[in-house]
Amino acid sequence: MDPIPPEDLGLPIVHPDRNTRVHMKYPQEDHANDLHRHLTRRFGDTAPRTALSVDGAGVHWHCTAERGDSFCSIACFAVRGPQYYTSFERGSQKLATGRTSSREDTLAAVDDWLQGREVSFLHDRFRFVDQTKRALSGIGDTVIARVPQLQQSATCELQHAIADIYYLWFRTGDRSCQISYHRNNEFTDAAFRWDECELFSFRADDNEQLADVLKRWLCDRAMPSTMRTEFRWLSIGDLADYYEKGDPVEGEFIKSWDWMQQFYEDDRFPMKEAVLKLIAQLRNAGYDRKLRAGQSLWSLIVSRSRRHGLREDQPCVHFGVREGVMDVRVFVRDRHEAEEIRGATIALSAPVEAALRQLAAQPVD
Repeated sequence: MDPIPPEDLGLPIVHPDRNTRVHMKYPQEDHANDLHRHLTRRFGDTAPRTALSVDGAGVHWHCTAERGDSFCSIACFAVRGPQYYTSFERGSQKLATGRTSSREDTLAAVDDWLQGREVSFLHDRFRFVDQTKRALSGIGDTVIARVPQLQQSATCELQHAIADIYYLWFRTGDRSCQISYHRNNEFTDAAFRWDECELFSFRADDNEQLADVLKRWLCDRAMPSTMRTEFRWLSIGDLADYYEKGDPVEGEFIKSWDWMQQFYEDDRFPMKEAVLKLIAQLRNAGYDRKLRAGQSLWSLIVSRSRRHGLREDQPCVHFGVREGVMDVRVFVRDRHEAEEIRGATIALSAPVEAALRQLAAQPVD
């Protein structure tokens, strides 16, 4: 197999400059300069005048083309060759975007836009313009056509995240489904949630099948156990059982400890055996049902946070393990002032248990 050129992997190309110092030149710069040359050939001598530019640094490079109130910004990427992400603006409003590896399609779309063509014209001519947005809208239409009840039972919303990333949401009450394209996958991923917690997901390569699952989850509010029976191909984890029996917080806490055990099984962590033993002791004492487990770098952190990700004002306890001992920092009364237990044995000692009991008495937040 022939080696892949470094520029196709987005790696820098090293060029010595006149002073023999090393200049790190990234392929994105070459792609942008190449595109600018083609823009100049296409628009440089045409009337009315088109203003062109190329600018950037490091891996961030882009070209612009402007004529009247029509404007295009083309960001240049290196993804096994050049890739172009174009924003189509008019009157300072971004009206469409498109990502493609085709320089010729990019040039043609920019040309049409500068001539004053409408977004609908670009949609008809170029598949890449608003590709994700249009695909998700089409899925929404297909699903609702198959399950009209969704229009009465749920809301359907196409949500813009960033650049050309969109999410199609179906929501009703405390249940929802998020449908999206992950990277360059041909099919969407559908994530089904209860109270904003993902309980199961699947690759949605059949819109009729997707519609049937949406109907049962959102319109009929079928329970996870029923969904398992009706859709045997679905992989629904045991966290869903806690939701079904009315103990969602306890279930989320327990799953967080499962994830931390997996995290600390990493052989790169020299103190993994000691931390795993500590986790086992804390779980045997029942704290995995009362506290959420998480980490910051290699430090174990427990809290009463309902969701992953601590705010500055949330109480917590940090366990920092080092060379056979641990430092325990307790943030309960004041998030900015810690009570410390330094050089403690890596075990559930009386001082540690007192701190955990104090934390467990705090409200879930």
